[in-house]
Amino acid sequence: MSSAGRCLWLLQEIGVPYQQVEANLRDPEGRAQYVGGVFSGGKVPYLVDGDVRLFESMAINSYLASKYKPELLPTDLHERALVEQWSYWSITNLQPKALDVLMHTHFLPEAARDPKVAESGRTACAGYLAQLEIALESEWLVGNRFTLAEVNCGSVVNIALRAGAEAGPRVLAWMERLRARPAYQKALG
Repeated sequence: MSSAGRCLWLLQEIGVPYQQVEANLRDPEGRAQYVGGVFSGGKVPYLVDGDVRLFESMAINSYLASKYKPELLPTDLHERALVEQWSYWSITNLQPKALDVLMHTHFLPEAARDPKVAESGRTACAGYLAQLEIALESEWLVGNRFTLAEVNCGSVVNIALRAGAEAGPRVLAWMERLRARPAYQKALG
């Protein structure tokens, strides 16, 4: 359910061979092996594609789709902007609130958890997922076809739902379609 998951999912969707390297950046030895030598900054996910070096999952996915499967990015300017809108909407709005819920219900030590933060996160997630519910007028977010928006936004909605967020029938059906995709199953299933 990390940001790397959306990159792995997209790699499966585009069907190019890749090598996944897991780096424990919390371990000083593991960090020393990768930071500086392979990539600077210690950010994961991190893509190495020939001379291209990228971090930030949304930038990685945009690059991968552009290079290897451009049909995931509409050529129509408005539709292309909608792909970006839903991608950025998900990581700047929904993801932080879903992570608040997870942190304050599962990941933080019991003494550090704040039920008010978790509840506030749940409420915010419900509001954002209601917005998505209205937007899902067809089976897909943009142009009535599977696009990069499904991978980017769907990966975040998946986190929110796993955190216990409430969603309407359109969002739930959309997520079922996404989770049924063979690429999703291979990367995240």
